[in-house]
Amino acid sequence: MKKTLYTLVFLCLASFTMAQERKEIGIRMSLGDTVVWTPFDDCDTMRYSIKFPNSIDFKPIKYGNSIRVIAKRIGTSRITAKCATCDTTFMAEFIIVDPTTIPATPAKPIKPETQAFTDIYKYNPPTDNYFITIHNQAGDFYETYMKHGFEEAFNDGLGYDRFWNTKTGKTWYYCPDAQGWTDDVDWEFEPFDESCLPLNSFAKDVVDKSNLSNYYVGKEKVMGIDCWRFFVEQKDGSIIQYWVDPANGATLKRQFNGEPAKVVTVYDLKYNRVNFGPSFKKGLHDTRR
Repeated sequence: MKKTLYTLVFLCLASFTMAQERKEIGIRMSLGDTVVWTPFDDCDTMRYSIKFPNSIDFKPIKYGNSIRVIAKRIGTSRITAKCATCDTTFMAEFIIVDPTTIPATPAKPIKPETQAFTDIYKYNPPTDNYFITIHNQAGDFYETYMKHGFEEAFNDGLGYDRFWNTKTGKTWYYCPDAQGWTDDVDWEFEPFDESCLPLNSFAKDVVDKSNLSNYYVGKEKVMGIDCWRFFVEQKDGSIIQYWVDPANGATLKRQFNGEPAKVVTVYDLKYNRVNFGPSFKKGLHDTRR
C-alpha cells in the first residue's frame, strides 16, 4: 500500500515546530557526492523543512520516506524531518566540503568537573522587540532575526533577505541588483516563534532536566554575559555543550563535539525602533536596505 502523500516544505526560517525529542546528525559530503537520508524507519506522513538549500540538490524518493541529496556547492544545508505519528524530530546538517581539502577532525572536549547547580532553569525566550544575530561558525555565515510588533525580518547571511507584517500579511524580499525591497506574495511567511536556533537548544534538546548538576560545569562569559555552561554527554558518545543566559534560559552558544559552534553575536532585546526595511524605500529603484 502506498504511503500517504508527503508534504515538502521549503522554509528559510527556523520556525518548524519542534517535537518533544530532537535529534541531530551531521553529514559531511564532498562536491558531487550523493547520499540518501531516511530519518524514520516507518512513517506514513512525513514533513520536511529545508533551510539554506543552495548547497545541495534534493529530491524526495520512496513516496517521501527518504530524501536524495546531491552536494553541489561548498557550504551548509539543513533538512529537518517530522513524522506525524512520532514525537521525535530529526535534523540533518549537510556540510559540503572541497574534496581536495582534508579537514582536521576536531578532538572531543574533555568534560570538566561538574558542580552543584542551585539555580532554577526556566526558558522564557524573547517574544518581541528583539534583533538577534547568530554566527554559524561551521559555514561562516550569520543569521539575523528581527521582531518589532507586527513587523518581522530575517536574513540568512547567504543572500536571502525578507521582511513581513504579521497583521496585514504584506511581504517583501530584498533584490540587491535592481529594486531593493520588492513586494512578494501576501501571507507567504512563517511568523517567528520560540524555535530560533540556537536560543531554544538547551530547552528542546535536553529532555531530562531533573538534576542539572549532572551537566553543570560552571559559568563562562558569552557576549559579556555570565552564562551557565552545561556539558551533556549523549548515549552515542557525542558531546553537546550549551552556554545559557540565566536571565531567560536562552542558549547563546551551542557546540557539538569539538566542531565549530553556533554563537549569538548580536543580542538586542530592547529593539524599539526599526531603521531599515520597505517603509524606508523612496522610489522604485531605491536599493537601500
